[in-house]
Amino acid sequence: MTEPIPSATQAVRFAIEFLTQYVAADTEEKRAEAAEYIAQRLSGPGAMEAIHVIRGQLYLNELLLLSLAKANGAKPEEYRNWAGEWLRTNSHKFPES
Repeated sequence: MTEPIPSATQAVRFAIEFLTQYVAADTEEKRAEAAEYIAQRLSGPGAMEAIHVIRGQLYLNELLLLSLAKANGAKPEEYRNWAGEWLRTNSHKFPES
């Protein structure tokens, strides 16, 4: 029997759980602990399929980017264009490793 497909809300809550663990980690040691926690949640009981975890991360990122667009003065009809421009402008600024 296949598992039911989680709702978008469930997927976003899973993404928030992971992001909360990672953001709270302020040292390399704590980041490693957060990564281990996330790995256990992805493979342990109640683990969500990878596609749903990715979907939750995408939904959460979309919400955050649209909120950032709003906070930076974009009009509602400009949010998605603003978010796309932010991604294009900042993607090269992230380190390779």
